[in-house]
Amino acid sequence: MSANLRLYTAAVYAFEHVLKSAKPTAYKRAAPCVGWTGKDVYEHGLGNLAMIKSFAATGKGPKSTPKLGADPLAAWVKLREQTLEVLDHAHVLQSIAKDPFGPEFGPMPVDVLVGFMAADLVPHVWDMARTAKVDERLDPTLVKHTLATWKSLPTEVLRMPGMMGAAVKSAAGADAQTKMLNFLGRTV
Repeated sequence: MSANLRLYTAAVYAFEHVLKSAKPTAYKRAAPCVGWTGKDVYEHGLGNLAMIKSFAATGKGPKSTPKLGADPLAAWVKLREQTLEVLDHAHVLQSIAKDPFGPEFGPMPVDVLVGFMAADLVPHVWDMARTAKVDERLDPTLVKHTLATWKSLPTEVLRMPGMMGAAVKSAAGADAQTKMLNFLGRTV
């Protein structure tokens, strides 16, 4: 198993852990992402799984994005199982995802995509935890990977519309998780 796949799997299970603790009202609450609710965060996370599953299986993106249904946890578990099953085959991580972020970014190995999507999911684990009012602590290894991944992007990409908000100044003595979340525009 690659390092990226280990990180992605950890992020997926962290999101699932939050979902197991969340009450149904969490999906209706405002989330830390401006203009988003818990439903939006959930659907983004579910879309993350669908994206990885599709690119790993076909080299192309999914035809549709999954939505919040009657049993969010069951839907998550089902898609998580399908996604990890697709990733659990020889040479899948070396296969090529065709332009997952558009032609300007080009094709990339599924392993690289998995690593990036782990970094995408981690702040949303926190978003969902904050929205659900459950334990917000993140795995320090995921925090380190997430910060390094997002910092590797050019500022104009990181801060473009639909991506991350402006960085928030971290308080003196802030821990690594807070610094990562602040860098991604979250007020902790």
